[in-house]
Amino acid sequence: MARQRRHSRPKRRRGRFGGLYKVLSILLVAAAIIVACVVFFRVNTIEVAGNVRYTAEEIIEASGVKTGDNLIALSGSRVSAAIRTQLPYVEGVALQRAYPDGLVIRVTERIAAASVDSAEGRWLISAQGKLLERDNGAIQAIQITGLTAVGPYAGGMLQAAEEESLTLDYVKQLLAVLERNGMLGDCTALDCSSAISMTLDYGIYRLRLPRGGDFEYYIQLARSALTQGLEEGKLQEGQGGLLDLTVAEGKAYFRSD
Repeated sequence: MARQRRHSRPKRRRGRFGGLYKVLSILLVAAAIIVACVVFFRVNTIEVAGNVRYTAEEIIEASGVKTGDNLIALSGSRVSAAIRTQLPYVEGVALQRAYPDGLVIRVTERIAAASVDSAEGRWLISAQGKLLERDNGAIQAIQITGLTAVGPYAGGMLQAAEEESLTLDYVKQLLAVLERNGMLGDCTALDCSSAISMTLDYGIYRLRLPRGGDFEYYIQLARSALTQGLEEGKLQEGQGGLLDLTVAEGKAYFRSD
């Protein structure tokens, strides 16, 4: 019995140290991996994809990423915020790591949906109301009247005086609907000066819309009424006019020019 007890002690000691060796081995392997990542995975090439408005050089400079930066440690949210803050037309940013040393910056860009007046001149805005740049007339966009931007600056959100706050909400709702339906390029002007309606120039037609309400419903009603009118011969091809959607629910009334 005594021999059995004497032989059992070294076995317990070996088991205890064996576990310690395993833990140390795991820590050493982890440390080696971390060191390898820090030393070897460095940015050597940077590519840009999806850009139209900005050059690749402008996007890379705005990102703050430089060759030699650690590829693994790059913060996607930080890079995205830096680009979107400096380049207003950029809506989304995604980083794609091409190991061992490549980085691809993929961007999606906004389009100028409309132009709004301000004390300093007109500004281009996105459908979500983001101020993009001063309007020099080079870009076709919906010309908005009856709404004035307050304190505009590139990259900020469109702000209006308190008395025009509802008009601002209605404009953004309508622009979002037009963007979803691919109609921004077909519209040229939006008059918000009336207290009870808004008038949208849509091709050769003018759509009189209620202020507020379901703009998706009104736009679909207008498109359906125009299509049906042309198919049934009630409207003539090339004949412009006013389509009034404010008179009765579910009905559109056309008056030719």
